[in-house]
Amino acid sequence: MALANLFLAGCCFSRSAGPNSPYPGGAPNASARHINPPPLTLPEGVQAGSRAAAQASPRRRRRDPGPLDQHINKPLRRHQWTSKDRRWTRRELDTERADFFDTRVTGRSEIWQTIHAALQVLWDPAADDSNDDGLNGLGTSQSILSAAEISLPTGDLSNGVYDALGNYYQLPQWVVADPTNLAEDGEVDTKVDLSTAGEDTVGEDDELAASDAERRREEKGKAVVDLREQITLRARLSETGRDIDVTVGKSDTVRSVVRSIASGSALPPTKKIRLAYMGKMLKENSSLEAQGWQTGHVVNALIFNR
Repeated sequence: MALANLFLAGCCFSRSAGPNSPYPGGAPNASARHINPPPLTLPEGVQAGSRAAAQASPRRRRRDPGPLDQHINKPLRRHQWTSKDRRWTRRELDTERADFFDTRVTGRSEIWQTIHAALQVLWDPAADDSNDDGLNGLGTSQSILSAAEISLPTGDLSNGVYDALGNYYQLPQWVVADPTNLAEDGEVDTKVDLSTAGEDTVGEDDELAASDAERRREEKGKAVVDLREQITLRARLSETGRDIDVTVGKSDTVRSVVRSIASGSALPPTKKIRLAYMGKMLKENSSLEAQGWQTGHVVNALIFNR
């Protein structure tokens, strides 16, 4: 009985309304109210303004960058520049451009050949005149690059290009275009070995004369044909991508081989062919074997408008 009275007394003293309540006023459930206070609310004006601002500012959408395997491709445009650290001459420019394409070891050789073919059109001042298809030099070069799926991120070849596999090909500006201050060959002092300068010229003249004589004999049907020297050459046309087989002589010059390919592929006279092998443009006054070609290998026939 004493224990029961003590328990009842303790319960009474622990009530919030009792005299020993820690919360004055004896409000019911005072401890619960003080432990869990009501949430704070903003004034009516501020609350309405925040709600309106949230509705007025929609969430920003991120721009879709597109597929990662596709590069930006802009229309081809001409590059203009002025040389400040060197005075270029035409002979120096042509020589170093040839050396540049002869020494490319990265990337795909057929892409370098296509870039070279497109640049040869841009280098030719006569290509600025519209051809039968209504294209000038810029349009012809664009069609050559587009056919090989070469993309230009800026439209300027001096900023490099990409092939369809994502490989990057960097091109110096002196390869892409002539400087505006290009000097004539005689304006810049150059050291020339006069003892051998004439020998090279004589050799080239002899080769050209022999080639012309060979062409005239072929046209008259008087060319001497040795069946043991005849080989079958497979050429891949850049314009259509198909291969054609032509029969040529081992000692025939590249110029003669080009005529055979043009005849076998029925190209119109407005088209011109340049042969390339292993990423290197072949010289027209020399034979295939003299320039490293091996029997059975395919040569690339780069076709562009004259």
